[in-house]
Amino acid sequence: MSDHQILDIAHLQMKNYITKDDVVIDMTMGNGFDTLYLAGLSKFVYAFDIQETALEHTHKKLFDNQLSNYKLILDSHENILSYVKKFKYVVYNLGYLPNGDKHITTKKESTLSSLKTVLTHVDEKGMVFMMIYPAHEAGKIESLSIEQYLESIDHEQFKVIKTYLPFQEHMPPYLITIYKKGA
Repeated sequence: MSDHQILDIAHLQMKNYITKDDVVIDMTMGNGFDTLYLAGLSKFVYAFDIQETALEHTHKKLFDNQLSNYKLILDSHENILSYVKKFKYVVYNLGYLPNGDKHITTKKESTLSSLKTVLTHVDEKGMVFMMIYPAHEAGKIESLSIEQYLESIDHEQFKVIKTYLPFQEHMPPYLITIYKKGA
């Protein structure tokens, strides 16, 4: 494992579930690493970001790897249903754009709005993977809001798993995986 143990665990989980028949949403494309990974696993990836720089970096990565099974969307993930209505897996890698402006972060309001939409529309037996970064102020607020919301969802319909490094300093990132049960 690399220095990004939690992200490695998230990728291993994704690899175990996502197939070439699946439509996947990358809610926060960032520099394109998750979008690239998901495009290699799935039938098609829709990727969202609000920063033009993120779109440019991601497009270059996908183009350089000769992939074409994606659509990059310069818009908030809150507007997911304007672009796609049927999907099985959703990935969030919250926080700010690495090597970008750290003042531009994901916000609890848009993340919760999109998460509520996703949980309503994700296919049965679908999953949501959320990498959460509580070490910066906006991330801490966002993480608390997400966990508070997840306490209130129907736990007969959704199973929530939290994977974290409990004995680390500096509030390391953690993974929340949400599984939607079938009928």
